[in-house]
Amino acid sequence: MILYILNIAFYLMAFVSFLLYTLKAKNTITYSLAFIFLGNLFYLIKLFLNLKAGVLFGNIDSIVAFSGNIIMLFYGIMLTKFRNLENVGFIISFIGALFSMANLRNVFLHQHPSLLNPVFIIHIVSAGISYSFIMLGGIFSLLKLISEKQIKQKKFSKTYVPIYTLIFIEKLSINMSFIFLTITMLFGVMWSFYYDKSLYIDPKIMVISFLWLYYAVLVHTYIFKSSKPSTISVLSAFGSTITVISVIFIKHSIITG
Repeated sequence: MILYILNIAFYLMAFVSFLLYTLKAKNTITYSLAFIFLGNLFYLIKLFLNLKAGVLFGNIDSIVAFSGNIIMLFYGIMLTKFRNLENVGFIISFIGALFSMANLRNVFLHQHPSLLNPVFIIHIVSAGISYSFIMLGGIFSLLKLISEKQIKQKKFSKTYVPIYTLIFIEKLSINMSFIFLTITMLFGVMWSFYYDKSLYIDPKIMVISFLWLYYAVLVHTYIFKSSKPSTISVLSAFGSTITVISVIFIKHSIITG
C-alpha cells in the first residue's frame, strides 16, 4: 500500500508544481518531471512485486490505475520534447493521480488462475496502453479545438499550447490507440477461446472489437484526410467518452471489481 501512496503523492506534487507554473509563471519543469518519473518508479516497483507474487490486474481498478500511470509516463516523455506542454501539466497530472487512486481500493484476492495466463496478461496490458492513448487523444483533441478557437479570436489563455504540438500528439495517440487495440483484440480472442472455448461470448471482447473498428476508421480518415481536422478531433474526443463508459460499465465475464 505504501508504494501506491507514494505513487499518488508524487503525481499530486507534480500537479502542484505545474499549477505554480501556470498561475505564477514559476520555472518548475525540472521538479515536475522528477515528480512524474518518481511516481512512475514507485508504481513499477509495486507492479514488479505483484508480478512476482502472481497477482496482477485482478480487477478493473488495477487496469484503470495502470492506464493512469501510462498516461503520466507518456506525458513526461513528451514534455522533454515539447516544453510548451507544461501549460497543461496540471490537467494531465491530476488525471494521472485520479486514475492511480483506483489502486487504493484495489485488493488482489481470490484471483482466478486464468488471469495469470500469459495471453490474458498481454491482452490486459495492451488494453491498458490503448485506453491510455485513447484518453490522451481525446484530451489533446479537446485542447486542439480550444486552441483553434483561441487563434481565431486572438485571445490566448494560460493553458494555450501551440497547435503543431497538439496535432502531433493527437495523431500519435490515435495511431497508437489503433495499434494497441489490434493487439488487445487478437490476444483477447485467443484468451476467450482458451478460457471457455468460445470466441465471442465475452462482452468486453465485443466492445473492444467495436472500438477497434471505430479507431480503424478514424486512423484511415486521418491518413486520407477525408474529413476536416476539427471533425477528427471531435470523433477522437467522442471515442474517449465511449471508452470511459465501456471501462466503467462493461467488464470481462471472469473479472469482478
